[in-house]
Amino acid sequence: MTALRLGARLGLGRGRRRGSPAAPPFAPNQLAGLAFWYDAAQSPLVETGGGVEQWQDLSGNGNHATQSTGAQRPTKTVDSLGRRVLRFDGTDDVLLVTSPPSLAEGVTVFVVFRMRNRVAFRGVLAAAAASGPDHEQFFTLQNSADLSQAFQLHGKTAEIDNLTITRPDSTETQYAVFTIDTDSGEFRDLNGQLTDTTTAEGLGTPAAIVLGGRYNNGAPFSFSAVDICEVGLYPRVLSSSELDQIEAYLKSRHGLAWSPMHIGRDLAWYHDAIASDFTLTGSQVDRWDDRTAAARHWAQTADARPENAQDAQGRAVLRFDGIDDVLRMTGTLPALEPFLTCIIYRVRNRGDFEGVISAAPLSGADDTDFWSFQNASAASGEMQLSGRSLEEDDLQLTRPDTGAAQIAIWTAGMGSAELRDQNGSVADTYGGAFGTPAEIVLGGRYDGAPFGFAEVDVMATVGVSRLLSASDQQRLVDWATARWSL
Repeated sequence: MTALRLGARLGLGRGRRRGSPAAPPFAPNQLAGLAFWYDAAQSPLVETGGGVEQWQDLSGNGNHATQSTGAQRPTKTVDSLGRRVLRFDGTDDVLLVTSPPSLAEGVTVFVVFRMRNRVAFRGVLAAAAASGPDHEQFFTLQNSADLSQAFQLHGKTAEIDNLTITRPDSTETQYAVFTIDTDSGEFRDLNGQLTDTTTAEGLGTPAAIVLGGRYNNGAPFSFSAVDICEVGLYPRVLSSSELDQIEAYLKSRHGLAWSPMHIGRDLAWYHDAIASDFTLTGSQVDRWDDRTAAARHWAQTADARPENAQDAQGRAVLRFDGIDDVLRMTGTLPALEPFLTCIIYRVRNRGDFEGVISAAPLSGADDTDFWSFQNASAASGEMQLSGRSLEEDDLQLTRPDTGAAQIAIWTAGMGSAELRDQNGSVADTYGGAFGTPAEIVLGGRYDGAPFGFAEVDVMATVGVSRLLSASDQQRLVDWATARWSL
């Protein structure tokens, strides 16, 4: 408001009137049919005894989400990134929409949430009939099985062809946008979109919609420890362009972007110079923490450790000196086939066959049974993936070293490997198979002990226990390009 008053005094308002008025920022209520819309940062709340008794509807329809029982009310709080959320305790907290609209013409739901604790088939939200489980006639958005690190849209199970779409749970704040039509469903999130067909049968009018849990035989159950930032519902299937608008709004409104965490349970490790925790002695890195639950940290107990630093462009990096600095990943490691490895790095000074990252057996050289990603000869100006060197058909792949920060991604499985960067890819075959390494070395090579140290800055490392599709690999490239200005 102050800016507008200043603009009026300076005569800027008159110039604005001569042209078209500025379009207001997009909001969900600009699309027709919004039945309810709750936003933890904008919706008025009725709070009693520290709990949220009513989350008020921003759609203008008065479809407030309520809870009359004091002990079963979520709380208003702020998450670790400063987002305002409603926090459901996973024990009995729920909010209910008791007069939902007819969904006979289909439904579109959007929700921004984070699962704080995974328990099988606990619900984020659900729509249900007065009798029977929510998913039988309507739907639930819920955790999948305990070990899946996934959630699922599950519905219309009374039909021969029900609706089930399963997506990875990043364990971070994320959004879900889904539609259910008479004979199909579509799900969108930061990993893209999936569809599923169902028996041609409309949904009808639910008896209740529940937030923070599920609904069975007229009562909430299966409560989730979930934070909800925002949720809305349209009693129709939005068009593709409308869904695009909702997605763009949610990403911008809540600062949501894809990261490797959205790969899900197959993410074997993920270290990020911006987002990971560190254990430091001065500026030297004792441990670079894995962001996954696997806790496969990069660590070094000896004096030769990289520095936690910034490069000339202000990027957070781990700086290896090329003399003896190294970090090591040990403990319970995954088999490296099928597998995808990714590193974001910059070689500061090239030397012959110096290692950026290498996987090694208990004894012997890294590239005999496993692989080393390294400088090729200093004069070649190339990076090289070398592996299975004792095989008649060994693995040799090269890509140009741009001299700048760059990404390298390689996959290995069933005797075939591919190495790619942001400019292209090459492929090769190899004999034998990659098993489980004794350790992985960052900043050097390995032959019974680290050697062949590289003068390199490292920004991130990622390991995935499956072969990502070309589109998923491109998502990884796009993420790295945006995050580190490659």
